[in-house]
Amino acid sequence: MSTVVVLGAGMVTKPMVDYFLDRCGYRVVMATRTVSKAERILAGRAAGEALAWTTNEEDRLDELAEGADLVVSMIPPTMHIPVARACLRHRTPMVTTSFISPAMAGLDEEAKAAGIPILNEIGEDPGLDHMGVMQTLDAIRDEGGRAFSVTSYGAGLPAFEHNRNPFGYKFSWSPKGVMLAAQTPAAYLQEGRRVEIPGDRLFEHHWIVEIEGIGVFETYPNRDSTRYLPWYDLDESVSLYRGLLRFTGWCNTMRALIALGALDDSEAIEWTGRTYADYTAGLISRARGVESAREGEEGVSTARVREETAEFLGVEEIADVIQRFEWLGLFSGEPVALERGARVDVLVALMLRRMSYAPGERDMIIVHDEISAEFPGAGAENRPARRETRSSSMVVEGVPHGDSAMSRAVSLPAAIAARLILEGKIETTGVLMPTVREIYKPVLAELEGFGFEFSHRQTDI
Repeated sequence: MSTVVVLGAGMVTKPMVDYFLDRCGYRVVMATRTVSKAERILAGRAAGEALAWTTNEEDRLDELAEGADLVVSMIPPTMHIPVARACLRHRTPMVTTSFISPAMAGLDEEAKAAGIPILNEIGEDPGLDHMGVMQTLDAIRDEGGRAFSVTSYGAGLPAFEHNRNPFGYKFSWSPKGVMLAAQTPAAYLQEGRRVEIPGDRLFEHHWIVEIEGIGVFETYPNRDSTRYLPWYDLDESVSLYRGLLRFTGWCNTMRALIALGALDDSEAIEWTGRTYADYTAGLISRARGVESAREGEEGVSTARVREETAEFLGVEEIADVIQRFEWLGLFSGEPVALERGARVDVLVALMLRRMSYAPGERDMIIVHDEISAEFPGAGAENRPARRETRSSSMVVEGVPHGDSAMSRAVSLPAAIAARLILEGKIETTGVLMPTVREIYKPVLAELEGFGFEFSHRQTDI
């Protein structure tokens, strides 16, 4: 019986653990700060064990890596390097759904020397997007073609019929993670020209896209697309864009929250005795450079803070962003629910209360790519090359009263890849992502049985 250690017990880990226990018959050790969360996921199954562990317990981490046949790290990305180093010491394969950091990429030679894979970016986005892109790119290359434009989108959203709040968004994974990721710088390529967007201006750079057969959305850049040139084996003259999709209105709302400083995570503040109107008034005071020690005045009225927020943002009080803030509760006289926390923690707590999924509601994931390529002409040399766009789309909804689409889309690809590693069917070593056929082909094939399947379309240019 193989032993898999799963670090973390967050919102997306359950389908993975179910897969290991029920489909593979593995022994699963879940190590996490909150043991009760792991125990709920394990649900008393004999082959499961829940252990208390925090990220500062490096000796315990070493013991876990030594006793495992494979480690899956589902904890915050900042802790993946200590986990990877523990796995390297004991030659234990590692899988994570997080983006490859420069520090992780730097472990490639050590992982090859240890003879183990450290597989990253094998979730939904990143993950399914990479596999969809590579499936199409490899097919194009097999036919002698050359891609000159690669566009890829990912999204985790409420299913259309359950999109019932003015933000057009509900949380199926860590809300604080969503807010902090919203300040990440981004870059992409337009015909070889690099376009860079600072993190604090990310939501000033968005546009509308229509995806045939699915809908109309806003898109904004998803981190640094240019780092995938070598992974996708593309030359620097191409267009390469990786973006996120949201329902319309999201980007201007996030831009306003950033302008107010509501995503600030720099310091813990005492909120006892403060209302949400006080909180928002304090944000405005701080953004104007006149912050007081108490984060603004106490007892600010809803009408006054609404007016000041509109004035600060340069919009009318009837603007859609002001109405979204009022619906969320940022202008209310209700006491702040947190005793202590960062400014972003106050916002996140409000969002969790108003923007969580109700029982029976479904989320959905969307993964879509469009790849334009040219192919050599047949016959006479002066015949122009054929050009076409190939697109792949995947839309999957969550299970009512069951697992969310996001939890399955993130954890099942990782779980399947982990099984393939343990069975010796993925032999490549080093720091990896699912951009090689050895990984993406069997993972995508098995995912079809779970309802995760790409539909394909081809259009001549």
